[in-house]
Amino acid sequence: MVAITSKHINMEARSVGAFEHGIRVTWGDCDPAKIAYTGRLPWFALDAINAWWENNLDGDGWFQIELDRNVGTPFVRLEMDLISPVTPRYELKCYVWPVKLGDTSITFRVDGEQDGNLCFSFRSVSVFTIADKFEKQGVPKEFRETIERHLPASNLVDV
Repeated sequence: MVAITSKHINMEARSVGAFEHGIRVTWGDCDPAKIAYTGRLPWFALDAINAWWENNLDGDGWFQIELDRNVGTPFVRLEMDLISPVTPRYELKCYVWPVKLGDTSITFRVDGEQDGNLCFSFRSVSVFTIADKFEKQGVPKEFRETIERHLPASNLVDV
């Protein structure tokens, strides 16, 4: 059997410093085929990105970012490659890292693995907005400083 890695799909290879977020997949996440409902897989990836924000912004996830910091990050693109079924048998380890930071946008990658096998790869692109006005804005300074520390060196963008 050949191990499938991100290099087998059309997404960036995992960053060495990717943040790991564990998810307990339960019976209620599954369909009659005894694997996670396809619709749950993006939810797992988004939950992992929210955990990345919490880990890197003093405990603030999307809810606090939107309401307390008045910064929105609506998605403009979601992309996912499904490789192997997700089941309740093992913990789902989601590895999260930013891969690109533009003037007004951020691209995240998530790899979901169970028992050492890649189950899915996910990519999202979000834009930064002034939340209460829903107007595009540049990446806020404190966000940029935090994100740049986690970017692969080749994806830093001069502003």
